Amino acid sequence: MFKSLLIPIDGSEDSRTALNVACQLAAPVQGKLYLLNVRDPYPQLHRGELLSLEAAIKAASVETAEKEGNAILSVALDTLPSFPGYNGEFETLIKQGAPAKVIVEEAERLGVDAIVMGSRGVGQFKGLMIGSVSHKVTHVANCRVICVHEKPRQHAVKAPHEFVDFD
Repeated sequence: MFKSLLIPIDGSEDSRTALNVACQLAAPVQGKLYLLNVRDPYPQLHRGELLSLEAAIKAASVETAEKEGNAILSVALDTLPSFPGYNGEFETLIKQGAPAKVIVEEAERLGVDAIVMGSRGVGQFKGLMIGSVSHKVTHVANCRVICVHEKPRQHAVKAPHEFVDFD
């Protein structure tokens, strides 16, 4: 039974799926859900282009983080009534910082039973070089971490005849 869960929400399909899973896990005891949006104040790239100094300053502002974070959390909250069986308490949080670090710090501060988060898969090269947020959280959190996908990835689903025999 999970009495409290932290769900990082970034607006992706995987984070919506994580919210769905969290509602199902919390429903038996009507546990509390903490919906967290973390804004990285130093985004290096935006749609594949380098940010201008002005755009970087705007992206790092607290006002921008609050505005964008509230918009993302509002969409997530609109889906809460669609999860049958969960009528528990929830709280929204908007923070700035390195996402993995902030998620782990908030989980510890709140004393949650688990973190339920999406795992979008950043790609093999980027994952190898810097690692994904979910991978980092999984390895350093002091509580359970449940990573979910919105749907199986095309490369992860293979027909039985496509498996390589190493013998």
